[in-house]
Amino acid sequence: MMEPMIGILRNENPESSQKWEQACKDLKIEYDVIDITRNDWLERSSGKPYSFFLTKPPGEIERYKILYDERLYVLNKILGYKVFPSYEECLIYENKKMLSYFLKAKNIPHPNTSVFYDFDEAYEYISNVELPIVAKTSIGAAGCGVKILHNLSEAKIYLRTAFKGNGIRKRFGPNRVTGSPKKWISKALRYPGMLKKKWKQYIERYKDSQRGYVIFQEFIEHDFEWRVARIGESYFAYKKMRVNEKASGAKNIVFENPPLDILEFVRKISDENDIRCAAFDIFVSKRGNLINEIQTLFGHIKDHILEVDGVSGRYVYNENGWVFEPGYNFNINESYNLRLKTALDYHNRGLL
Repeated sequence: MMEPMIGILRNENPESSQKWEQACKDLKIEYDVIDITRNDWLERSSGKPYSFFLTKPPGEIERYKILYDERLYVLNKILGYKVFPSYEECLIYENKKMLSYFLKAKNIPHPNTSVFYDFDEAYEYISNVELPIVAKTSIGAAGCGVKILHNLSEAKIYLRTAFKGNGIRKRFGPNRVTGSPKKWISKALRYPGMLKKKWKQYIERYKDSQRGYVIFQEFIEHDFEWRVARIGESYFAYKKMRVNEKASGAKNIVFENPPLDILEFVRKISDENDIRCAAFDIFVSKRGNLINEIQTLFGHIKDHILEVDGVSGRYVYNENGWVFEPGYNFNINESYNLRLKTALDYHNRGLL
């Protein structure tokens, strides 16, 4: 069989391809990095007979997210190039509008979510809905852009800002839940070059305000979310514990033996909707399991993302049901090696 040639579709962040590059080096796979934000993206993408493209959709700035989705659509849907993760998986990544439409259209259990582009319609909604509600920006990872509106006064201010003011701005600076000024100052003194780069990113993210529409989500009482990740036929899970009012972005994780019904919930939904590479954030509520987020690409806080009785590994599903396989190498390189192995397996079997 001919050795594959892979193209990595980098986003606006020059470092965004590094994990994919490392995976290709580890697996000794030939690759090129293509900056999809450049004007010559199409010429570069079609310049060689690539076996498939590895995707890395952005999750910070909305205009770059739109750019990536549009150009990936051309490559995959118009020109027929193979991509992994898929175009559909990338489309719902860090696009909370699209994710809400997808979940509702597919009748997948999730917190009730409403997207308003009309001020008067949104005003009527907040005047009659049970509070609190969760307001979200469409793009924004790690809890960035999420705000709990506790009363009508807060909701009215939020609405006016979104439609008649400067728009809803995301967090400026580092995550205040997971860090402290002392840690930030210490890191800045040790790595001044990184501070300059981060500062530029903070400014650009803050300037990327969301104006002219709002996303409101039902508030679900919770102490934690289950994060269940599927990469090919490998499954992983852990608890994301709440800090203050949110579990997303808190980076406070706990390893517990995951209930098999949670894994089965994700397996069935991902099978039915052809989602093979994603993390599902799940509330366990009075109405049952509810999907809060689907993250096509996700990082790690630890060097592994599943423990069963204190042993790291993965779950797989076969004719015998759910089987735990212990091991310490499934999540190497933030699981990008496993993602690449999955993509190569799908390609070899004609499934990509």
